[in-house]
Amino acid sequence: SKLDNHELDVDSYINEVERHSRRAQAGVSKDATEQERLTALNRYLFEEQGFHGSRTDYGSRSNSYLNEVLDDREGLPITLSVLYIEIARRMGLNVVGVGMPRHFLARHEPKNGDPQLIDVFERGTPLSKSEARTKFESLSDDKWRDSNLDSSPPRSILERMLRNLFATAASAEDSERMLGYLETLLLLNPESARDRFYRAVVCYQTQR
Repeated sequence: SKLDNHELDVDSYINEVERHSRRAQAGVSKDATEQERLTALNRYLFEEQGFHGSRTDYGSRSNSYLNEVLDDREGLPITLSVLYIEIARRMGLNVVGVGMPRHFLARHEPKNGDPQLIDVFERGTPLSKSEARTKFESLSDDKWRDSNLDSSPPRSILERMLRNLFATAASAEDSERMLGYLETLLLLNPESARDRFYRAVVCYQTQR
């Protein structure tokens, strides 16, 4: 979001995430189990605060900006998952991102017990591996791979968010924003041949 709005006060939105985490924990006992804390998180975010997946304007840039997701209470699977992960971490829960193609998920990995896939876009709905595969197959013609459910490190999550924004800029034929996203992607992965090629094309189109 800061790439497109240089005046954005990032610290104020980090503080807002902190406030959400404190409110989500209000009333949760110190000796609460991980499952009880996860239930409290889901109740707070989806029932009390009304966070939900964007359905009317899914491709809007606003859904990729975490500050606007916090303001509007709606977003993409990946941005909602990032918010979920960050609040969960502050509540002492180990939740990771799962970069399944076509639909981003989260996964709670407790200290004891089995991991649980979570569809944050669907208001924290728990998913089995077979249900995740069914969702993937409803969205893609590609062959299923078990690696689709591998966890995504923060750098990969950021890259995917940038690619979503690049796609919206490309659809709008906004070369300046396309170039900005490509430059940032190349900061993350300087050896990306695909992004270097795209940057060369955009530079040529803009007579750079």
